[in-house]
Amino acid sequence: MKKAELEKVIVKSFPIFELLQIRIEGHRYPRRRICQQRLGFFDTKEHAEDAMLSTIEFQKRVCQERRKNYYEDCFGFFLLEQFVHNRESSFYRNERPQKCFSFNADGELNDFVALDEMGLYRGRKKEDIRFKVGDIVETIDGNYSDLGIVGAQPLTTDTYHQMEEDPEECEHPSHFLDESDDCYLVYTLGKVGSHFHPVCYSVFPPALPVPERIAARLKTCLIQNNS
Repeated sequence: MKKAELEKVIVKSFPIFELLQIRIEGHRYPRRRICQQRLGFFDTKEHAEDAMLSTIEFQKRVCQERRKNYYEDCFGFFLLEQFVHNRESSFYRNERPQKCFSFNADGELNDFVALDEMGLYRGRKKEDIRFKVGDIVETIDGNYSDLGIVGAQPLTTDTYHQMEEDPEECEHPSHFLDESDDCYLVYTLGKVGSHFHPVCYSVFPPALPVPERIAARLKTCLIQNNS
């Protein structure tokens, strides 16, 4: 087959990195309105991180000149790996999970999707679990950030391998888990049992001090759901 003919049928893919800034639009707890503003697409993770740091430096300088508080507008950043394909193919329907990272407003790493050396999700190392049960956190989901309290931690690599190797385990995690399962159980204010499973990289420490009344309600919520 000639090169030109091969070019028509060969399947190609390459990664790019999308940089998003998490902008604060509301300041009322426990739920605040935010927006995710795209800052650009970059050919490497390093170039995207350079752009993030340049943005932070520029915005802090502008805020200082205008006597504004930079942290009232910027919550943090997401850096997401996206794959660009040259043609439709069933090959891409089961492609490896993408890499995802989050950073705080100063550009410091907050968290990431815990993929192993093969690019697969097989639990999270204990040292990479940032929050413990009972911690109050702020989660980013769409156009809102919400305060919540951690009710359960992500699956650990040790537990993953124990389940995978247990002959009596009816469901092996490799058959149904993917990177979306790299998540916490978080309870929110509302009805008893109100909870969701935010992926780890979307969970941050609260950006502002949490009012005592809200902290007390969240702790009561955890007790009620665990009783």
